[in-house]
Amino acid sequence: MARKILLCGAGLMIFISALSAARGAKLVKSFAPDGPYKVGVMIANLKLDGRETKAAIWYPAGLSSGAAAYRYAENFEGHAVRDADLDKSGAPYPLVMFSHGMGGCGCQSVFYNENLASFGYIVIAPDHKDSAMCHIDAPPDITFGQIAWATIKSGGNLGPTVYALFKDKIAESDFDRIYRPREASETMDYALALNQDQNSKLYKTIDPEKIGVTGHSFGGFTTLAVGGLPLHCEGLKPEAGECSKEGREPKARMNPCCQVQDFSDPFFMRDSRVKAILPLGAAAFFPDLERSASEITIPVMMINGDSKRMETPWEPVWIIYQNLKVPKYAVRLKKTDHMAIGDMTLAANPTLVKLFLPGFRSGYQEKAQAYKDYSVAFFNKYLKGDNSRAETLHGPVNKYVEFWYEEP
Repeated sequence: MARKILLCGAGLMIFISALSAARGAKLVKSFAPDGPYKVGVMIANLKLDGRETKAAIWYPAGLSSGAAAYRYAENFEGHAVRDADLDKSGAPYPLVMFSHGMGGCGCQSVFYNENLASFGYIVIAPDHKDSAMCHIDAPPDITFGQIAWATIKSGGNLGPTVYALFKDKIAESDFDRIYRPREASETMDYALALNQDQNSKLYKTIDPEKIGVTGHSFGGFTTLAVGGLPLHCEGLKPEAGECSKEGREPKARMNPCCQVQDFSDPFFMRDSRVKAILPLGAAAFFPDLERSASEITIPVMMINGDSKRMETPWEPVWIIYQNLKVPKYAVRLKKTDHMAIGDMTLAANPTLVKLFLPGFRSGYQEKAQAYKDYSVAFFNKYLKGDNSRAETLHGPVNKYVEFWYEEP
């Protein structure tokens, strides 16, 4: 019976997808930013780890009324205006680097990043090497139908779905996990170079002493790594043959120690310029989490959904939180799945997304508001030294929040 229901669901999904495509995609609008600044966005070309890619850069903007909002996809529109003048009235601004999830893209979380910019941050988000489900200024490599089919075949479980969709990408990168922190640091290098370039819109608008990193899923791993969560591989070196390309089991494919050349420095992924981190639904590919978490020395906030099938496991997040030094914060959102932080997901097919992903099904605006409120309050306090929103850090902002916190 269950198999019949699943197959019927698959047929229904494919039918609705085809019907939706035939009728034309409906325009989806992201949630509006809450801050005092209007928002601009520029699309930059840069090199990361020796390859050409793009990054979206959001910033406080001086805009005339009626300026057209930028469309991140054919049917997905934000509130930022492309190439708008930068409002320098509050400069220099803190820099926040955003790292997308496995197969995502730099513009996957529009409401989140536009909102940070509206509160006086310059936010830079690159397309990492594994970008596929969306791209900055380009169509996706993976269709919604492929995503839907992979989800159905995996029984709606996040891990198998991700592997089914991206196993070729993973193989192309030699199952690499540690290239991401390199790309994150190079992205920050690029932004700070623009800050010194007299011909750049960002000239003298970034405070290099106030840098934060935030990221989703694999980008959460990236965030933890550059924020100083060490990779203690000594004594846990992979077994012989475990790191070969052929025949690896899924568990071995997730072992970041396979790419470590020098086991003497567990902090080799850390970027000392980073002053605060906020991982979202983090993939915690780290051995010895208790020890590693205790060695982070900067403020950390972690936000997760509570879905048992379509979210990264809560247990590693809680282990990290319990062993962090203060200041530390952990927020869990009820009835929320892994993709809720990525409003670009709605561009695929809003009807089906809301049907199959619980994070979008009900109360999505309130859940998005929680992401916005906590991220601004956290970065304001620990990058700007601004406590005007610090009260937000002391409890739930709405009914979808389960919350733990601890302060000095």
